[in-house]
Amino acid sequence: RMKPLFHSSSFCFFSLSLLMILIINIPTCLCEDDGYYKNCNTAFICGDNKQDLRYPFWGGTRESYCGGVADDINTMLTCEEKVSKITINNLKYRILDWDNTTQKLTVARDDYWSGNVCDVNTNIENSTFDNTQFQRYSDDVANVTLLYGCNVGAVSLLTPFYDIGCGGSEYVIYTIVYSASLSSFCTPTRKVVIPIFGTQAAQLGSGNGTLSEALKDGFELKWIGNYTECQSCVTYGGACGNDGGNQFRCFCNDGTHATSCHSPSVPSTTTSMSRISLFSNSYLYFFLQLNSI
Repeated sequence: RMKPLFHSSSFCFFSLSLLMILIINIPTCLCEDDGYYKNCNTAFICGDNKQDLRYPFWGGTRESYCGGVADDINTMLTCEEKVSKITINNLKYRILDWDNTTQKLTVARDDYWSGNVCDVNTNIENSTFDNTQFQRYSDDVANVTLLYGCNVGAVSLLTPFYDIGCGGSEYVIYTIVYSASLSSFCTPTRKVVIPIFGTQAAQLGSGNGTLSEALKDGFELKWIGNYTECQSCVTYGGACGNDGGNQFRCFCNDGTHATSCHSPSVPSTTTSMSRISLFSNSYLYFFLQLNSI
């Protein structure tokens, strides 16, 4: 006699197990989708700033899936003494302004914010933006070069160079027109190149500005990621983020979508994909178990 495929007790066990999986997983997915939207629809909070720092940034209460790329340390924000800060290529900057329309970010070096160029870390570095999604923004850019360890008497013969006393015989030389010919006068122990506005460089060159003012005014960067998708997402009421990697996601009230709240629904993150896979594997397991009875 052929053994029936479904015993009543086996069928009840299978049905109950399947029901439990559905109860556990479906509400969780919906709650998490709603959480993605709420989390990424909230700007970065730091003090009383009104910079409206959202996508592509993350940090603080904004999870990494709210950024342009998950866990990208170059777009992670921190709040220190009620000041929003960002670290790009291991250098920390104060955020002075952010424009969501143009993706223009105005920053200033945090280590030189006090205006004291003498009392800085011995491991100071140049401001660089290689291998990041930031680049210098406009034509109104220049560099100021700080030279440490030079003989001020020798360098003072070169008119584009200026000196700042650091006490005793210590000086910092700075210039906006750095030339390799300087090496015949001085081999600095440290040379630091910092971007500044071109207008500030012109004032420094004419003697009408101060180095402290130029450094505090900072400079502009542009985030060069794909902001078109985010604009489409926000237009239809969504919040921008990623899939747990580098793929764009639009988080909406009704779930997660590919590019906007009117585009096809997709899993929120790779975590959601793992949950779907777990559900599928569980279903298959119980089906095989049922047939082995």
